[in-house]
Amino acid sequence: MTRFLFSSALAALALTLLPCIVPAMAQQPQPKSVVVASGTVTGLYYPVAGAICRQMNQERPRHGLRCLVEATEGPVQNLNALRAGEVDLALVQSDWQAAAVRGDGRFAGAGPFTDLRAVATLHAETITLLVRPEAEIDELSKLKGKRVNLGPRGSALRNLSDLVIDAAGVRLPDDADMAPDAALAALCAGQLDAAFFAVGHPNASIMQATAQCGAAPLAVTGAGIDKLLTGRKDLTRAAIPANLYPGVQEEVATIGVAATLVTRANVPEAIIAEVMRVLLEERSELSGQHPVFNGVTVDGMADRGRTAPLHPAAAAAFAATGPAKR
Repeated sequence: MTRFLFSSALAALALTLLPCIVPAMAQQPQPKSVVVASGTVTGLYYPVAGAICRQMNQERPRHGLRCLVEATEGPVQNLNALRAGEVDLALVQSDWQAAAVRGDGRFAGAGPFTDLRAVATLHAETITLLVRPEAEIDELSKLKGKRVNLGPRGSALRNLSDLVIDAAGVRLPDDADMAPDAALAALCAGQLDAAFFAVGHPNASIMQATAQCGAAPLAVTGAGIDKLLTGRKDLTRAAIPANLYPGVQEEVATIGVAATLVTRANVPEAIIAEVMRVLLEERSELSGQHPVFNGVTVDGMADRGRTAPLHPAAAAAFAATGPAKR
């Protein structure tokens, strides 16, 4: 009888405490997901976003954020998803950032993306113009009359290549419109004299072309290029580093777009502040995860290729380190 009464008392006590225990368990904070739209899993933006997320997630117990990378088809999908609130951040080239801000081109139907905010500029994606040594092309003007691949019509690569050709005043009566992989094979087979690529460096395809085919990058410079840059903030001067590829012993001047990380105006400052902490304070760790971060400098992060206003948390982080005072 005593044992029964004791057991009953314990059961009653447990029932009394249960309402207190269950809410306490339910109140355990769950990590908030932060989704970064990147690119295809075989491209460059997917591992770049992955490196940022891995560094963020190491501090999850402190900030309570779970950074996730979403594979996408590219900048148009990224910016549309960002506008719709489906993702929190997105990696896009600076020319696509500019198009979204203006609301033209592929974004004409949606209109200007007025809530688009820049977080940081990362690596440059350079216009890399490879030429065969036998073609005897040592400046842009000598592309005239040559077999040149500009990239598939309607592609981002084609748009950039057309800008360069037009700025240089070169007319190509019969240019090719191959995808980069096909152009690389055609260049090595002697079916092309030159081919445009838009890549971050180092790049495996450029390595293959220089090592196996003897192709060399041509400088993208001249008065026409200078004029082009004056009117296009989304384009930037860039360079292919010396000694990065076989036979390339000097830096090669060129132009390009920049890989930019963007967000929306209403994304909480705490999230963007944490992203900025990773980008500004853990650059060596990011470089250890992917070599493309070796070319990312604090001086270029705030303004290079940027057309959208900075997110307030990004502006505050840059102001504390010096690159931005706006």
